[in-house]
Amino acid sequence: MTAINQLQMSYSPEEDRVLLRLNTTSAEEFRFWLTRRYCQLMVQALSAHRATDPDVSNQVSPVARKAVEAFKQEAADSGGNFKDEFKPSDTFPLGETPVLAHKLSYRVSDSKLALTISPGSGQGVTIALDTPLNFNVTKLLKSAAQAGNWVLDWGGEKRGGEQVSENERRIIN
Repeated sequence: MTAINQLQMSYSPEEDRVLLRLNTTSAEEFRFWLTRRYCQLMVQALSAHRATDPDVSNQVSPVARKAVEAFKQEAADSGGNFKDEFKPSDTFPLGETPVLAHKLSYRVSDSKLALTISPGSGQGVTIALDTPLNFNVTKLLKSAAQAGNWVLDWGGEKRGGEQVSENERRIIN
């Protein structure tokens, strides 16, 4: 598993995709193009991981679960560094040109999310996310999706934060 040193997500209007740049602690940089559908799959994996947090899952009401998640999001925001410029690497295992992310697989084990991002063929990268890093990745993904005016299902929220009724929820394939 690859340890993250720095991560950046930005929306590209020319590509209508999100560019994910990931630097590792071993000074390697991975670059992926994420489609809207792929971002929705990432949202589902990130949400599934957060749902296993006992601080959240042990709450009786949905309102209490949302409140605990909001508190944890604030704590993660204060611990994350969103100001430093992304520092490019000199080593690109998949090449300097971003590859299209094709396959996403994940598993939750010992309160960590192992997320594997792979192109259509060849090697991908597996990263481990703890809960605070999950919230930080979610924040970056939300920001990039909003820049593209993408409507993704964030687990009961629309872009403006208004609640979605059960009948309005979108089903993705």
